[in-house]
Amino acid sequence: KTFLDKADDLGSRLIKAYDTPSGLPHGSINLRSGVSSNFGWNSNAYILAEIGTQQVEYRYLARATGKELYEKKSDHVFEILHDMQPADGLFPQNIRDGYGSPSFSGSKISFGAM
Repeated sequence: KTFLDKADDLGSRLIKAYDTPSGLPHGSINLRSGVSSNFGWNSNAYILAEIGTQQVEYRYLARATGKELYEKKSDHVFEILHDMQPADGLFPQNIRDGYGSPSFSGSKISFGAM
């Protein structure tokens, strides 16, 4: 129970990273203030692998805590990615927000690490 409570506390602070124009989660968040952003070293683009990993974690946390918000935010990201799916099925590693209309940035495809 203690670990679940701690995970829920952390999840409730990290979920604020999803409060973006597109609904995609930023890669960095100040846990105290809730201010989030993407990484400057990656031209402030979203990183596909990071987005995907968060979905697995939040889906599990939603199931463990029974909190629908975690599931809702996580599922919305999958809907966004589904709508963006390229014809060849290969997703480039970076995504730009585009003020609520995300699009792929660049053409680099990676299998595994960046």
